Amino acid sequence: MQPTDLVRHDIAASNLLLGDSLFLSLGLPPGWELAPGVGRPEVIANHERGGKKWVASGRAWYVVFDAERRWAMELMLQVGALSRRWNRAPVGEVAEVTVHGHPATVRWREGRRGLFRRHTITFLRVEFDCPVSERHLVVEFSGRCPREGFEEMLAAIPYLRCH
Repeated sequence: MQPTDLVRHDIAASNLLLGDSLFLSLGLPPGWELAPGVGRPEVIANHERGGKKWVASGRAWYVVFDAERRWAMELMLQVGALSRRWNRAPVGEVAEVTVHGHPATVRWREGRRGLFRRHTITFLRVEFDCPVSERHLVVEFSGRCPREGFEEMLAAIPYLRCH
């Protein structure tokens, strides 16, 4: 996959007190769309780096979907200070990838979700530090989408823009 193949989506949030700030810019493979998730983005703090206002601490939830193949997965973004880590003990497959020039950890795992009708879902979690924007980022895809859909997201992750 080449960066020119991807459809760029700037993921930003507004806050009455803090103004507009950017979480990141996500490139999705052709055919995939981005839609709002279950909750509004939460911005706790932001800062300016490189002439842009970035979310320095916050969370956001979205849905990425391919309507033609009827595939969908949840997208969760979590941003914090460089010193903050959300690392858990490695569960499932662990790999390394480079995201916008930064080393990143990729974790694949399966888990159960649902209250009464529990089902198994896949989690693809990418975690890395961006020293340029002075942030620690977590990008997590989850859902019952076939593994091929998650692989397409992972192939696009190196082209995510975090600064």
